[in-house]
Amino acid sequence: MGFKDSCRTFWRALKLSYEHIGKVMITNLVWFVVGFFLLLVFTYVPVEGSSLFLVALVGTPIAIGGAFGAVHHRMNALIKGEETTLNDLWLGFKKYFLRGAILAVLAVLGFGILFFNIWFSQTYPSKFFLLLSGFWIWGIVLWYAMHQFVFAFVVNQNAGVFTALKKSALIVLDNPWPSFLLVIFSLLVTALSLLFAAPLIIFLASFLALLQNCFYHELMVKYERLAEEQAEDEQGEAEGED
Repeated sequence: MGFKDSCRTFWRALKLSYEHIGKVMITNLVWFVVGFFLLLVFTYVPVEGSSLFLVALVGTPIAIGGAFGAVHHRMNALIKGEETTLNDLWLGFKKYFLRGAILAVLAVLGFGILFFNIWFSQTYPSKFFLLLSGFWIWGIVLWYAMHQFVFAFVVNQNAGVFTALKKSALIVLDNPWPSFLLVIFSLLVTALSLLFAAPLIIFLASFLALLQNCFYHELMVKYERLAEEQAEDEQGEAEGED
């Protein structure tokens, strides 16, 4: 999967989002309300107290990640050409919320550890720590790239949390070029959504789910072909032995 194929996949995600703009917007709005509910309550409800702030701080990433699993569930159905309603979003919540929440917590912890290591290396400079800081930077890139695929593995293969992380790492390492382009596309869309604000509410999560699942399906074609070739070779060897 080269540059042209990656751009074509990005365009496919854009086209799908345009063709199903109503479903994309409603799904994203539900994700936004569920994911940022605690933060919105803390921001706009006149209640003082550090406990509410702590609940909002901890609960928001959990809610965002959990809801993202449901968004992936519905957007993946669009990619497959299946009819989907808001009820499918609710089914996705029930099925993937826990795994999505755990993945979100692990993502935050992972980024926190990596950024802390970089801060520590810069605060206490030495040749050894400066050398390590380069590894931490690459670790951040790899960690972010992995999280472009974890929800796709959860939704498409019903993978558990650590299985999804392992498979995501393997697919990124085996496909560095399309994974790098997916990271660039993802960062660009996220930055523009945060800059203009409105896309965060009506577009971002749904489009990222479409984009990530489109890349997942494109990359999995290679492995499906390899599996078919291996099965044919094994069948040929078995017939030869007979």
